[in-house]
Amino acid sequence: MTGRNGDFSRMSTSSPVLQVTATKIGRSEAKCQPTALALDRRGQASIIEVMTDWRRYRPGHALPGIAAVLAVILAAAVAAWPALAAGSQPSAIDVLAGLDIAVTGGAAAGYVPDAVCGECHVDKAEGFAAMGMAKSFYRPSPDKVIEDFADSHFFHEPSGRHYEMQLRDGEYWFRRYRTGEDGKVLDLFERRVDWILGSGHHTRTYLYQTADGALFELPLAWYSQEGKWRMAPGFEWARHLGVMRQVRRQCMFCHNAFPEVESGSDRLGMVETFPRDMPEGIGCQRCHGPGEKHLRALYSDDATVEAVREAIVNPGRLPRDKLYSVCYGCHMQPIVAVPPVRRFGRAAYSFRPGELLSDFSIGLDATERGRTRSDRFEINHHPYRLEQSRCFIESEGKLGCLTCHDPHRKIKPAERAAHYRKACLSCHGDGEGGLGLSAEASVRHPTIGEEDDCTTCHMPERRTQDVIHVTMTDHLIARNPGGLELIAPIEKKDVDIEAVFIRLGAEALSENEQTIYKAIATLRYSNHRYEPAAQRLEELLAADGGDRFEPWLELAESRLHQRDFQAAVASAREAAARAPDHPGPVAVRASALFSLGKKREAIALLEERPLDDAIMMFRLAAMQADTGRLEDALATAHKALGMRENLWVAWRLVGDIEAARGRHEMAADAFHAALAIEPDDERARSGLVRALNELGRWGEAGDYDR
Repeated sequence: MTGRNGDFSRMSTSSPVLQVTATKIGRSEAKCQPTALALDRRGQASIIEVMTDWRRYRPGHALPGIAAVLAVILAAAVAAWPALAAGSQPSAIDVLAGLDIAVTGGAAAGYVPDAVCGECHVDKAEGFAAMGMAKSFYRPSPDKVIEDFADSHFFHEPSGRHYEMQLRDGEYWFRRYRTGEDGKVLDLFERRVDWILGSGHHTRTYLYQTADGALFELPLAWYSQEGKWRMAPGFEWARHLGVMRQVRRQCMFCHNAFPEVESGSDRLGMVETFPRDMPEGIGCQRCHGPGEKHLRALYSDDATVEAVREAIVNPGRLPRDKLYSVCYGCHMQPIVAVPPVRRFGRAAYSFRPGELLSDFSIGLDATERGRTRSDRFEINHHPYRLEQSRCFIESEGKLGCLTCHDPHRKIKPAERAAHYRKACLSCHGDGEGGLGLSAEASVRHPTIGEEDDCTTCHMPERRTQDVIHVTMTDHLIARNPGGLELIAPIEKKDVDIEAVFIRLGAEALSENEQTIYKAIATLRYSNHRYEPAAQRLEELLAADGGDRFEPWLELAESRLHQRDFQAAVASAREAAARAPDHPGPVAVRASALFSLGKKREAIALLEERPLDDAIMMFRLAAMQADTGRLEDALATAHKALGMRENLWVAWRLVGDIEAARGRHEMAADAFHAALAIEPDDERARSGLVRALNELGRWGEAGDYDR
């Protein structure tokens, strides 16, 4: 079983029964069915029969009888013996552990491998495996190759750099470099791909993971519709984030099932890292909720159909606002430049199906200069555009995602026309209560056939403005949506935000709270540099700071970026008072104090606590170097690089220190490492030139002296 989704493709009703050993009931490599999950996919065994005797196997398979139950009890007793010997009370026998079903703890507790869900719900699992959601995030492997590696080189003219993706012994390897006048490869960055993000139905992007667990997106993407390698979205410009675009929890929230991490580690401002072992793809439980209680209800001695059903979320039985809170949590994205702001007090992995989305995050929209809301079309705009449709408005919300889409089943190409036409005619049919086709439609389409697809004309493909090499179905249902101009190539344009407003969740907030969230969204959009938003946030928090640390931490970071160090210290203190164990306020306060000349106090703040954040470690190294503690600074910088090897500013610091000590060979190596990661840094480049000249390597120095 790999990841939380497992491989559903090989599951069938002929899977072998549980393998019984002397100590436990195991789970074979062939995706065997646990006893209490032995519901036959053809309905030959009823759910009541399965639950009334948890030892029951499906018809046609041998029964293990009481021996299997005793094996589980024996294994649990053996495991509990040390506790008994120590005089403590043994815990209840854990049937899930006995069946080798892992259950997550920590911030995202109660999740089980999605392959377990597929052992009962075989048809749903097999259908879902073909959906894009099931393939949203995964490790690269030879069986998942869809790209053209015969022509995987791309020269990006704006940045003047070469980008390549290579397939080496089943592994994906990324290369970026520039060439000198003689064709020599310079500033080479080469890295194995650790994860793939995206199903590949439209595009794939590629990630690598550093030693501390941070994820970074590589700038080259595969575009399936065009069959070409091009720059990934957001990397089209001459100056971009290169290989340092960090993948945040907010991104992974919609691209994968929740990983198992420590409680509290997913709070705002905590280091953005991920475990090495993660689920692969959006799984069953992102829509149905954690499965542990469902399994325990199923295995209980007094299991009933009602209890088992109540222990898991069926989104189809939820009220509409809670049903679409599941879908809209990822698919309602009005504008990618202004993502939603998580509610204060909510951690990244705390949302559960059955909640209102507005209790988890504040949905935002924005007005832009030069583009109206109705002209905006981005890759993740399905419900956003649908809700602008007359069909949606006049249905009073009855029209929705599930009108056309079954999240468990990918519609086959041959079935699509009939499927979507049927959905349209559920309103526009001529039956009782139907709207019928308009007179205009009858005139314009006199030969319309019974199997013609309405959506081809009224919901056409359109090129997305944020991912310019992709076309998507426009869910704004229109009489005359346009023609071929909708899919014509376009240039990437900067988004120019004029104002931010709340689209979802405003009704539960006071006017001041609404302004606070909008100010935070504006600050994030401006990389914390828009001073009027910080000033307004500061005024509101001064009037009523509340008991949450998040707005104070946002203000502290903004004041630090704006070089108002006194205000940064004051705000950081307020954040720390509300979250004493949080490292974020400490980092801001230390940086601000150092800039105010209180260097010893700043260094002491960082040295007196264990640091598990590479960025904080680098800050400490820079402070130590500035105060003349070069040996300490060098050791601290290397610790930071041991945690996050792509921290180019730490490599540059190492180069500066080694050069100051006269160790020019080591300085040159460090500057080379810095430039491979950030080739536009002139300080590292000039440092490298000086080091090479000191070594007498004048020709090589000339390659970098530009």
